[in-house]
Amino acid sequence: MNTRRMTEGNPAKLIFLFSIPLMLGNMFQQLYTIVDTLIVSRAVGVNALAALGVADWYNYLMLSIIQAAAQGFCILLAQDFGARNDTHLKKTLAHAIRLSVILTIILTILAQLSLHPVLALLRTPEAIRPMAALYLGIIFAGIPAQMLFNFTASMLRALGDSKSPLYAMIIASALNVGLDLLFVMVFHYGIAGAAVATILSQLVSGLICLQLCRKNNYLKLSHTDFGREEGLNAKLLRLGYPMMLQNIMISVGGMIVEYVVNGLGVSFVAGFTATNKLYGALEMAAVAYGFAMVTYIGQNYGAGQTQ
Repeated sequence: MNTRRMTEGNPAKLIFLFSIPLMLGNMFQQLYTIVDTLIVSRAVGVNALAALGVADWYNYLMLSIIQAAAQGFCILLAQDFGARNDTHLKKTLAHAIRLSVILTIILTILAQLSLHPVLALLRTPEAIRPMAALYLGIIFAGIPAQMLFNFTASMLRALGDSKSPLYAMIIASALNVGLDLLFVMVFHYGIAGAAVATILSQLVSGLICLQLCRKNNYLKLSHTDFGREEGLNAKLLRLGYPMMLQNIMISVGGMIVEYVVNGLGVSFVAGFTATNKLYGALEMAAVAYGFAMVTYIGQNYGAGQTQ
């Protein structure tokens, strides 16, 4: 089992070494969004590139809620691991799985129902609105795949394993590039092909992490672990909702900027999209350190090492 106790050793070294695979994983994740942009713009045209840009912030809103929930739920997992309380760790995991499934269903329904009203609210140009709706409709249908990867990756990270999600992301990135080229350049599926390639890649990375979780003895559950524990769901939600709220505020800010840009026309939207993808790569180090600190603090708090 590729687990790591972050309660033993030099803190700076532990955090730094743990964060390196996270940085690399985030870079590969950002890479395949950039590849989507390049392939779609070259093969389909400027309007398709602009449609991707219009979809960006609303897509990020849903994805960031998923990421925050997965990371927040797994804070308690890290605490139980640090405390060496394997029995409660399994109970925590069972409750987190149940909450994640419920959240996935709610987000999938909400995203599909709000898709067209949100695009209208953002003043999406009529020339690209059908393409943006098609792309987002496919991406939002893949919300379960997004939750699968983010939750299983967070489970592994909570136990000190930052390398396995990296390997899964490398495979997913390579697969996404190949599928992009196949669906967009060869089969000419257009922007829908890019969306399908993204979802299939996320599904594969999620299945890889799920298989690794199933092999980890700490994460093997029995039916008794799913028995209800009073207050545990509320505790998990209290850990998850601050990060969800933070990401929602960031997303709403981005959507306000998108609203302004959309009023300037398709060419401005396309230019904004290209620069936004590059800027996203600059945030990867900060995001990785954030994930590393969550695991480090969670494990040490659970172990009672707060001084």
